[in-house]
Amino acid sequence: MRRVRDRGAGRLVLLLLCGIIIGSIIGHILSLYIDHPIFTHGAKLGSEAPVTLNLTVFTITLGFVLHINFGTVLGVILGLVLYYRS
Repeated sequence: MRRVRDRGAGRLVLLLLCGIIIGSIIGHILSLYIDHPIFTHGAKLGSEAPVTLNLTVFTITLGFVLHINFGTVLGVILGLVLYYRS
């Protein structure tokens, strides 16, 4: 049996990102066909308005919003299961 250290953090990040993206897409598609609050509503984490840092020479604008729905959670769980089974 292989150890968790042998799997690598890169593989974990890759599987989680793939799970998040695919889960979000599936959650959005399900929300179009199934009118249930678990599929149609989600949570937003982050700032809606971007933060601007003016340094006179150049300006940096940063913004990040993470939309979490039921499909995203299922995708993260699927990514973790695939990571620990590989």
